[in-house]
Amino acid sequence: MKLRKFISEQQELDKIEILLRDPDDQLLNLLKHLQSSANVGHSFNVIVDPDNEDHKGEFGIDGDGMFYLKSIKKMEK
Repeated sequence: MKLRKFISEQQELDKIEILLRDPDDQLLNLLKHLQSSANVGHSFNVIVDPDNEDHKGEFGIDGDGMFYLKSIKKMEK
């Protein structure tokens, strides 16, 4: 069994709901990119607005397999 599948089956997953206006699917594309990039053994940080101290944020994506996006789906209107 692959490590990613093993980890995903062994840990409880959270479900979130986001309601937004995003006509160009920018957030959806970002989440899909995170999903494809966040692999076991690949840790990285996501940095938001690094040039603005009021809005700067840094978020760690842990490559040990604990960060896992199982599915991303845009709901029809």
